[in-house]
Amino acid sequence: MLAKAQGRSWGGNYIHILLTLKNRNLSMRKEYFLFIFLLAGSYACKHKARPISPLIDLVNKRFDAMNRHDTNAIAKFYDDSALIQSPNMQKTEIGPKGIRAVYGRYFTTSPDMVYNISRILPGDSSVTVEYTFAGTMRHLENSVPSYMLGKYYSLKSCTILETHNGKIIADITYFDQVAFLRQVGFFDQH
Repeated sequence: MLAKAQGRSWGGNYIHILLTLKNRNLSMRKEYFLFIFLLAGSYACKHKARPISPLIDLVNKRFDAMNRHDTNAIAKFYDDSALIQSPNMQKTEIGPKGIRAVYGRYFTTSPDMVYNISRILPGDSSVTVEYTFAGTMRHLENSVPSYMLGKYYSLKSCTILETHNGKIIADITYFDQVAFLRQVGFFDQH
């Protein structure tokens, strides 16, 4: 009775059902509740909750740990031999120890750093994440010029995570280094 019948749309079927029931002398109140029940049932059938992809779950948990500045929680997502790379890094870091070092530096320099995911694009064994990150340069490393102290920055970024057996085996992050330098005053000095 709920199937698409005689070329009518789902809504047309509901109206047909209600008219049929009205002809059987049901009260308007019962018709209304039946209509709402049928409409909700149709919505539930068409919009079943989909299970969250393991990769999306991993990304959400990783970014939650990043926003808590919990380097140990972040490191748990990484394989011991994971490669952590960025064109903006001086060298490739390896495994949980490397990721703790990278994010430890970020969180020390910018203790107010926050991450906001814009889009997650999962594949079979890799996932691409577009996001913004923002913070203020509060504690500068020795090699960082003093004019950057107190400068706020907000950057768009993209990270590609490759996984194997539920662990990240490669983390490649891209962001606009020129935009960063502009925001922290580099070009004002030169």
